[in-house]
Amino acid sequence: MFLVYNSDILHESDFRLSVNDRAFSYGDGIFETIRYESNRIWFWRNHFARLSAGMAALHLTPPENFTADGLHQTLLRLLDANGLSNQPARIKLQVWRQAGGLYTPKTNSVNVLLSALPGNPFSISEKAQTGIYEEFRLAPSPLSAYKTLNALPYVLAGVYKEQHALNDVLLLDTEGHMAECLASSLFWYTRKTLYTPSLRTGCIDGIIRRQLLRLAPDLGIPVHEGLYKPDVLQQAEAVFCANVMGIQWLNQVDSYIINTSVTTKERLESLLNQLHI
Repeated sequence: MFLVYNSDILHESDFRLSVNDRAFSYGDGIFETIRYESNRIWFWRNHFARLSAGMAALHLTPPENFTADGLHQTLLRLLDANGLSNQPARIKLQVWRQAGGLYTPKTNSVNVLLSALPGNPFSISEKAQTGIYEEFRLAPSPLSAYKTLNALPYVLAGVYKEQHALNDVLLLDTEGHMAECLASSLFWYTRKTLYTPSLRTGCIDGIIRRQLLRLAPDLGIPVHEGLYKPDVLQQAEAVFCANVMGIQWLNQVDSYIINTSVTTKERLESLLNQLHI
């Protein structure tokens, strides 16, 4: 497969990083994972806006040609080079500080790496068993809303998921409030209202989360963001997690069994279907 590294198209076998690279040494960077489907880079402007905000929070200086339109064209060329223009693909865009210094960097200039692999179409599916991950709690910070290269809470949550044969895990904040699932935003539906954890939990400011917060009121579904403990799921009529790759209904979270009726699913799918049309 081909990559784009600092504007140069390379075969992946020719890509090299120094042992002093700050992405490797310190996780000093940020990334976006983006869906390509139906000849379209989905939610591109939202991804670029979140990436730019995250770079500002990390005090990273973008290159002169680092624009939404310019990057969009480069991504299309990369997809074409990899023979992915006519099928679903998963794009990853990584930005990190150039080498130099120890904890204190010598520069705020960046390296930029674009990659693309075959992906799956946007889907709505189910997960049978979701656990609650207690060992590492999230906390709000100037960086918590963004996808940084230092993703150890999510790595450890993924290890826990595999060790306990779960389909997904729910992460909590330091006060025990629900924050998000392993790689997706969390939502639940109770009494004709959609709920989701506040960014004050330290959860990622998800792209699909943004879309649902925007779209739901237009369809007559109120949305509340807040701080909620897991026991509120006892009253939930539906629970699901969402990211740019799809939606998954959660059938059980810890000991809470979610019996989602056909009527509730139909009402919510009128909203969820807006995410891939």
